[in-house]
Amino acid sequence: MNFFEQQSRARFLSSLLLVSLLLSVVGMIIITCLPFGLRNASPGSDETVIDWEVVWTVVSVIGGIVVVAGLWEYKHLRGGGKAVAETLDGRPIIGRGRTRNEKRLINIVEEMAIASGVSAPLVYLLPDEGINAFAAGFNSKDAVIGVTQGAISLLTREEMQGVIAHEFSHIYNGDMRLSMQMLAVYGGLITLGLLGGLLVGSKAGLIFVLMGIVLAIGGFTGSFFVRFIEAAVSRQREFLADATAVQYTRDPQSLAGALKKIGGYAGSDIYAKKARKYKHLYFATGVSSAMKGWFASHPDLSERIWRIDPKWDGKYPEDLRLQH
Repeated sequence: MNFFEQQSRARFLSSLLLVSLLLSVVGMIIITCLPFGLRNASPGSDETVIDWEVVWTVVSVIGGIVVVAGLWEYKHLRGGGKAVAETLDGRPIIGRGRTRNEKRLINIVEEMAIASGVSAPLVYLLPDEGINAFAAGFNSKDAVIGVTQGAISLLTREEMQGVIAHEFSHIYNGDMRLSMQMLAVYGGLITLGLLGGLLVGSKAGLIFVLMGIVLAIGGFTGSFFVRFIEAAVSRQREFLADATAVQYTRDPQSLAGALKKIGGYAGSDIYAKKARKYKHLYFATGVSSAMKGWFASHPDLSERIWRIDPKWDGKYPEDLRLQH
């Protein structure tokens, strides 16, 4: 695996998608505002023209609504990694840990901190039996790493190194902050759509109902495209984290082995009540979802494995513990 080439490709595609996101949001706002500037060319004329002064005024107002709502959402998301871990029913591993597996996990986190040049974060243990992990927080100072009980029980030391290296890549590359920023944009557009819905349901007059319809269509359509691009960015950042993990560990089979066990028998399910909210943070999918394909938060498991291990035969391992 040429991990430097994979990293460059993932970074380039992520940047391209982020530019597309910015242009899409700006374009959506302008298109939404165009109806407000329509007027007759002259009294009694059937010719319609666009009053751009009105359009740009409305663009400023609607853009301001999106920005303020997005900043408000961003503020609420800044609870740090600790808040995410506790929401997912995680408990912090204090000191060197209680059990042999916990001690091994802490040692691996410290090793990968040295390999990545990132400070070792607080580690949380989630009760779920599937294999999964996540990194959460806005930066390395408030970041935490969460790991499921299934991961520390079912993975070898080398496989656990691959998973933890993957999470350190997310911290190093600022993926957590990027995800939160995209969620804030999404929240701003949803607020715009909800505001439009309130105007539609109001009794303030036909003009306000029509304005509400336009805002609702613009807000919900915009949020749909943000979700689409966010998912695409998330998938590229997963490829980037996989490639960076191989760079840190210098062992492609460690990460590939963990992914194969997820596909073979362990799964990656996280069962906390709000698990779906943080699905973009997980090492593997974590929650079942009808939004697959272009809207999936993670690449297909087999594609991730083949990129790491091109010689893989496509077969997942069986659970040797069940064989007698």
